[in-house]
Amino acid sequence: MPQPDHHPSCCYHDGERLLVGGATYGVAYTTDDGGWRASWMDGVTAPVVCLAPHPHYEHTGVLLAGSSGGGILRSANRGRDFFVCNFGLVDFDVLTLAWAPPQPTGDWPPLEVVFAGASNGIYRSPNGGRGWKQIADLPAPVLSLAVSPAFHHGGPVLAGTEGAGLWRSDDGGYTFRPIPDAPEVINALLALPDGWLLSDAERIWRSQDGNRWTPLDLPPALTFLRTRQGAVLAGGMEGVFQVE
Repeated sequence: MPQPDHHPSCCYHDGERLLVGGATYGVAYTTDDGGWRASWMDGVTAPVVCLAPHPHYEHTGVLLAGSSGGGILRSANRGRDFFVCNFGLVDFDVLTLAWAPPQPTGDWPPLEVVFAGASNGIYRSPNGGRGWKQIADLPAPVLSLAVSPAFHHGGPVLAGTEGAGLWRSDDGGYTFRPIPDAPEVINALLALPDGWLLSDAERIWRSQDGNRWTPLDLPPALTFLRTRQGAVLAGGMEGVFQVE
């Protein structure tokens, strides 16, 4: 099968199509005839390094893409067309994106909170990625973000950096503080209903509260994935494996 690029950097499968970032033309997606088609990228030619679907993607069709130099792009038609959404961004080198869980029905004002990690810190959007505000200027690039399933009831947001350790917010993602004794380089983070996972360059760590971390006898991961069945998969240089 023809591929969009030799070095894809991220991917997302929406149940019908595979979307791949890092392609020569930004994002490519599979077609019904087994080929690939390039998404319209609003003039951005920078490589796409992360994709983040809306929590209700199957209904909204909203997909965010973070790029290495072109900022953030937003699609409302399942990745066919992306439009630049950089209002409020100071740094266009976006390395990671993470949505908060959907807001409880009836809460006011209506919010669609999403976070972006960049070379110069953390950005927060209250309106589904249409506009951004920098809420943390960190001393190292932000490589990973994870939002508690209990975010709208006081659950924390964690941010992992390249050399400045782990940072935590307990006020809805408005302010962040460093977590002592956490690994310095954090390549991957995952929020679970009963705790957290992170990976540094050496191993995977587990925590129940996001503050105290215990190393696991598992190789390091570059990404985590929680399946619809609740299993946790980790992907790294040694392949894909399950985290029990």
